[in-house]
Amino acid sequence: MRTVTERKSLARNTVYSAVSSASSVFLIILVIVAARVLGDKAFGEFSFALALASIFEMFIDLGLNTLSARNVSRDRRLADIYLPNILGWKLILSGVVMALLVLTIKLMHQTREAELAAYIMGAAVVIRSFKSTSFAFFQAFERFDLILLTTYIERFSGLIFGLAALLLTRSLIAFVSVFALIRIPDILITYRFIHRAITPVRIRFEPKVIRKLQSAAVPFALSSIVLVAYLYVGTVILSVMRPPAEVGWYNAGYKIYEGLTTLPFLICAVLLPRLSLLFVLDRRRYGALCRRALRYLFVGSIPVVIGIFVLAPRVIGLLYGAEYAPAVPVLRLLLAAALFMFANWVLNTILIAADLERPALRIWTVGLVVMSASNLALIPRLGMIGAAYSVIAAETCVFAMMAGCVRKRLFGSSHRCFD
Repeated sequence: MRTVTERKSLARNTVYSAVSSASSVFLIILVIVAARVLGDKAFGEFSFALALASIFEMFIDLGLNTLSARNVSRDRRLADIYLPNILGWKLILSGVVMALLVLTIKLMHQTREAELAAYIMGAAVVIRSFKSTSFAFFQAFERFDLILLTTYIERFSGLIFGLAALLLTRSLIAFVSVFALIRIPDILITYRFIHRAITPVRIRFEPKVIRKLQSAAVPFALSSIVLVAYLYVGTVILSVMRPPAEVGWYNAGYKIYEGLTTLPFLICAVLLPRLSLLFVLDRRRYGALCRRALRYLFVGSIPVVIGIFVLAPRVIGLLYGAEYAPAVPVLRLLLAAALFMFANWVLNTILIAADLERPALRIWTVGLVVMSASNLALIPRLGMIGAAYSVIAAETCVFAMMAGCVRKRLFGSSHRCFD
């Protein structure tokens, strides 16, 4: 097994991850232009299609990406077993998930345009799920340079062709079609890198291996399902209870809040393989890195949150236009939850690296229940403002439980939580 000193620089990996995450600006530009060109109604339909397709995407992964990132980082020889069987299993899961997505959309009685957009976004996220598998192996081998390269190829292409579709056609369907079409050459390029730098790309279906992998990945699978539902349940409930324009206003603020997850995401992407290895080799350094990550993230997030809160009217006006002015109070309420959200990402990574994914799953499940119940209670009376209050309630609840669990399980009392 490799020693910690053989690992690449944590700082360099963080820089690669940060630069890679900075490519989100391409998506932000694209979403802003889409909101302006399509109008609030069509933008609300796009938000619905994206949210629903993203929820179904987790049923293609079923926790295998996180399992691969953690376990392969501890023993790279596992890549030759994990990757071929995961690809074979995902091919089967993709067909099942697409069939379920079509059935679900039919039962929701959306407009014809929203239905078609959701079908296309479903195809796009199927392809994206295979790319996320490649990222798990890049992450395990700490090849964040390849994550950087393939991310920029995909997102820059999406920006160029997405803008062209919007400006030339002003059509929601043409716009969402870009998300599916650009991912076909992108996935071929990505797996070429995997083949050359990580392990030969093959597809296998070995039932015993797949059963073993999927069994070990069940907690991660359930966590992924709960987490994505946690992120998008507000949009889905709002789409059912309120008109598309209000869904568009809410998502104008929520997309900014969601964009803020880039900061903890890039840190956690680098932390997971390093913490996973340190947990089995050096518990003292594991604990020190956990504390340092939480401290740096908290200090770095405060000025970002305060700055956006103060400038919220200008931010919404500049990005989306006067039509989206109702999104300002939504954004400010969501920012109140942001500090808890930042910490929750890191605390979740700390638990996963320590093989404590089951307590983490229980915590996120409670958070989803709080999020769903508060949305159902508040949206009929407060609309999108109620959805924003639901995010605050859920993030605060998750933070309190995560912090308590980390302290008790890893750094404090010998009492165990969630047994």
